[in-house]
Amino acid sequence: MPIFEFRCNDCDQISTYFSRANDRPETIPCDHCSAKADRIISRPSVRLSMTSKMEKLDPKYDRMVDKAMRSTPEADPDRHLKRLKPLKDS
Repeated sequence: MPIFEFRCNDCDQISTYFSRANDRPETIPCDHCSAKADRIISRPSVRLSMTSKMEKLDPKYDRMVDKAMRSTPEADPDRHLKRLKPLKDS
């Protein structure tokens, strides 16, 4: 269900209106002062999943992380595994 926004001609406040896509009014009464409010074009709102956010990251960021991990031993996630010694067979 689309959300339409309207700006009041008198008080300049913005009101929101929920309606069907095929039932778009051009004007509504203002929620604040009941004067005539005209429909305005507003920005759409989009929610992105974590996967799509990760895809938008700059590939240079991955290279910077890899370089930091190579140059800083404390940043290596496998540093504890590398210090382990093999178990002796009895």
